[in-house]
Amino acid sequence: DPDGQIVCKHRKMHLFDISVPGGITFRESETLSGGDSLSLFDTPWGRVGLGICYDIRFPQLAMLLRDAGAHLLCYPGAFNLTTGPAHWELLSRARAVDNQVFVATPSPARDTSAGYQAWGHSSVVSPWGKLVATTEHAPAIVYADVDLAETTKIRAQIPVGFQKRDDLYEVKWRS
Repeated sequence: DPDGQIVCKHRKMHLFDISVPGGITFRESETLSGGDSLSLFDTPWGRVGLGICYDIRFPQLAMLLRDAGAHLLCYPGAFNLTTGPAHWELLSRARAVDNQVFVATPSPARDTSAGYQAWGHSSVVSPWGKLVATTEHAPAIVYADVDLAETTKIRAQIPVGFQKRDDLYEVKWRS
């Protein structure tokens, strides 16, 4: 908050256990355990939902955060040089459009001397799927004008939140 107090803590739910032939093998579950709670916090401008890195690949989590009132989803992450170019922006835009929210994806800059190479490319995406601001892989700060009221406008134009068929399917938090 403006006074420097912690307003929310998030534990990554989905652990990154992958093996891409010719790409990368990674097993977070060997050293970490997944979180089990939704993370949201309120600001004077709107509610923010949190995920971390691999969590962005799970649209159900984003839907639950949106249904809990989020207007902005924030996914700090460090996609690698295999998955980053193919999926980082695509997933950010998909979560923004699917849920009619802003999506912020801060990432560390690439450090070519490190063992793990982050893709970088911190970004902010609008609820319409427009890339509002982005960086490359070098150190930089993302600045973006974000009007969270835009989510309300877009939700009124394309009311997927009201048109989903809860009589046929549901995404439900179980914890």
